Amino acid sequence: MRNAGQRASPRFVLLVLPILLAGGAAFAENIDPTNNGSQYAWAENLGWINLQPNGPGGDGVQVTDSGLTGWAWAENAGWISLSCQNTSSCGASAYGVTNNGSGTLGGYAWSENKGWINFAPAGAGVVINGCTGVFSGRAWSENAGWITFSSTGPSPYQVATSWRRTCSDNNACTTDTCNPATGCVFTNNTNACNDGNACTINDTCGAGTCGGTAITAPPETQILRALTKATYSWAAATFATQYDVVRGGLGAFPVGPGGAEEVCFDNLLGPSLSDATVPAAGTGFWYLSRGENACGIGTFGTQGVHGTPGAPRTTTTCP
Repeated sequence: MRNAGQRASPRFVLLVLPILLAGGAAFAENIDPTNNGSQYAWAENLGWINLQPNGPGGDGVQVTDSGLTGWAWAENAGWISLSCQNTSSCGASAYGVTNNGSGTLGGYAWSENKGWINFAPAGAGVVINGCTGVFSGRAWSENAGWITFSSTGPSPYQVATSWRRTCSDNNACTTDTCNPATGCVFTNNTNACNDGNACTINDTCGAGTCGGTAITAPPETQILRALTKATYSWAAATFATQYDVVRGGLGAFPVGPGGAEEVCFDNLLGPSLSDATVPAAGTGFWYLSRGENACGIGTFGTQGVHGTPGAPRTTTTCP
C-alpha cells in the first residue's frame, strides 16, 4: 500500500485522459481553485484519488448545484466516473453523484475496476462546505473500502472546489451571507425597498419586512395663478406626482359636464401649464387643476353654494 504522504505522478494521467474521453462528454473541472494541491482524496485500499487529473482547467471533476460530473483517477483503480453523463449512457444505466444544492452529496460514482462508490453510506457521507468549497466526510466502496476527502492529520490533505452554495431567501430586507461554521445567515437590514403598495411612500426595510408611510390621493390644489398670459401655476399638492388641468370658456362656466369648449391637459409632470391658445375677443378661459398619484386622482374642488362647498366639480373632458 502507498504511504498516505505520497501522491501519484500526474504524468501518466495526462497521456491517458484524452483517449478515455474520446467517446464521451468532457467537463471542465472546478477543483483546487487556489492551485495548492486540494485535489486528492485517500482510499484506504487504493491510495490517492485525483479529482483534477489533467491539471488546472482541464478535464476533471466539476461540481454544480445539482451534482458532480467528470472523471477522477486512481493509479490502483483506474478511471472513476462521477456521472453517466460522461459517456452519454444515462439511458442504459442512470447513475451519478448528486448535490442537494447546499453541499450534501449523494448517489454513486462508478470505477471501471472497483465498481460502485457510495457517496452517502449509512453512518457516513460526503459534504461540501458551501461557504468554503472544502469537502469533508467519507464515501464507501465494497471493493476499495473507505474514501476520505479531507484530513488534518500528520499529512493533511483535502479536496476543494470553487463551487459555492447560493445563500438567498429572496427577501430584499435581509442581507444574505455564508458562514463556514453555520451555513447561510440572513440578517435583517434597513435598506430602501418596494412593498408593492402604490399607496405608500418612503418604503424601508425593518424587522425583515418592507413597509412605507401610507398616503392618499392628493388633496385639492390651491392658488392657481397666471404668471403670464400663457403660463399658469399652482401650489404643489401633497403626495401628487403629476397633474391634470381642464380649460373651458367663460360662457360655459362652471366646469362640466364636458363638451367641445373644454380641453384637458393631462399627466403634467409639475404644477404649471403653458397654454398659448388665445380666446376670441370679448371672451375668456377658466382653468382648474388637480393632482394625482398611483394611489388615486385628486379633485377639481367643489361647487360653492352661497359660500358652502357643494357637489364635486367633474367633467367628462378630464374624467
